[in-house]
Amino acid sequence: MNESQSDVRTTLEPPHWVEGLLCWIERKRLQAPAALIFEMHRPLLPVAWWAAMLFGGVLAPLLGPDYYEKIEGLRDTAALDRVLARLESSSREDDG
Repeated sequence: MNESQSDVRTTLEPPHWVEGLLCWIERKRLQAPAALIFEMHRPLLPVAWWAAMLFGGVLAPLLGPDYYEKIEGLRDTAALDRVLARLESSSREDDG
């Protein structure tokens, strides 16, 4: 992967379904446990992406036409950083 492809990938926003998940987490006030779980599973992201690609032929028909769009978020660690930053900021707003 060349540098221009890397820049494009790191500027992508998380997939649309992540927004719904984050809203649910904030509504339930589970920001701290969610952040802990996301951080604990960070090293597994590349493995999860490869597994999702490997089983894509079986899972894509079951999970819908945007399956490959959804799993692309597993590849982007910068997206995880943005999600964690949002959880942290919303947690601070609840505390303050």
